[in-house]
Amino acid sequence: MAHSGQTETAVLVAMLGERAAVNVRLALVADEQQWQLHHGQVTFEDEAPLTERVWRYSTASFLELRLPGPTVAALLRGDEQDIHGLQVVAPGPPTSSASSSRLRGQEEWGRVTTPWPRTEWTINRDSNTPQPGYDLLVGDGPSFLNFDQALSAFLYQRPHDSNAGRSDLWRIVLPQRAGWLSQITIGPDLLTAVVDGEALDGAVLELSGAADSERQSVDGAGTYRFALPNGLAHDSLLMLRHEDQSLDWRSFPALTYGRARDASVLWEQPGPELELLLANGEGKYLECKREVPEGESRKKMLKTIAAFASQDGGTVLIGVRDDLQIVGLPEKPTVDKQELQVVGMIRDSVEPAPPYKSRLIDHDGKKVLVIEVSGGGQMYAYREGQRAEFYVRVGPNTVPARHHEIAAGFRQAPTVTTF
Repeated sequence: MAHSGQTETAVLVAMLGERAAVNVRLALVADEQQWQLHHGQVTFEDEAPLTERVWRYSTASFLELRLPGPTVAALLRGDEQDIHGLQVVAPGPPTSSASSSRLRGQEEWGRVTTPWPRTEWTINRDSNTPQPGYDLLVGDGPSFLNFDQALSAFLYQRPHDSNAGRSDLWRIVLPQRAGWLSQITIGPDLLTAVVDGEALDGAVLELSGAADSERQSVDGAGTYRFALPNGLAHDSLLMLRHEDQSLDWRSFPALTYGRARDASVLWEQPGPELELLLANGEGKYLECKREVPEGESRKKMLKTIAAFASQDGGTVLIGVRDDLQIVGLPEKPTVDKQELQVVGMIRDSVEPAPPYKSRLIDHDGKKVLVIEVSGGGQMYAYREGQRAEFYVRVGPNTVPARHHEIAAGFRQAPTVTTF
């Protein structure tokens, strides 16, 4: 299957109809004598254990159940179904096709990562569909201030934020556990891959680059190694395959120090890490701060973080002077408190919550705080009071985004989030 495309809804209905049972999570909204589906998640699992959950309120219900495949197929087709004593119907006429995405293992999609590859189909909700209210939810389940908070807690087990809303009516997930790459470590002269899976007979592990390629037969789950006498070539591809079918893969584009890396791949680079980060100086993907900033310097850092997230990502180093001298964080307050201070700044001033990680690097006894920001595939705003501002990175400078850049950023924002 291609990385993305379209699938006829009738094909999904047939797939569900052939399954004895599937795992389902449903968010329902009361509508006169019926319950309308607000969001449904289906996972094709043959015998996966499931702990049922049922939260019932006067205006909303949330169900996690194992249901017969034909029942879910009928609901997807638009037929009213009796589910756990509730008359449930999907709003509006069924759409003719679903968007499909083929995701590799360890790939984050809307803040969710699974070790194994998966195919996901999404069907968007009609924009004219009535939205749930914002009344208090008190009933046979935890109490919530409103529907959005309940939905976030039910689906994600996390507090509601601006990323938690869903535009999709259905999300259907097919795990693909034949084989996957559970961990990859890249050193100066060796690539090590840990392979796992349920059907690895006849599989091949291939490392290919522009100049050459090497293959190894996979005789089961375990650790496999590729020698790298000249280091890892730029734009290399590691593919776990069975004949002409890809099972899992990782690509390794040319490294740009200062940008966030694939968290599923461990890099064991020669030499001190900070020296590598600073090798090319401040630029499009790297910003340095002497200490946790205040005042206008604080605003500048937060605008830069929003710009990193809106584009291709980048790194902020705190404890490094503008001339790239590593001075480390001051002793007081503690480095942990300084890290929490920065995390709080980002939480309060960048919307939606940007994809980033914070960590500390010890360099010759000096602590440096690293904020690694990933590109989020959409526009992120720096907010001050009621005003939201959008920024981009041009070389080493953070500048206001132009109207067409903002519009393009919102057009490319992903509609698939977490499950």
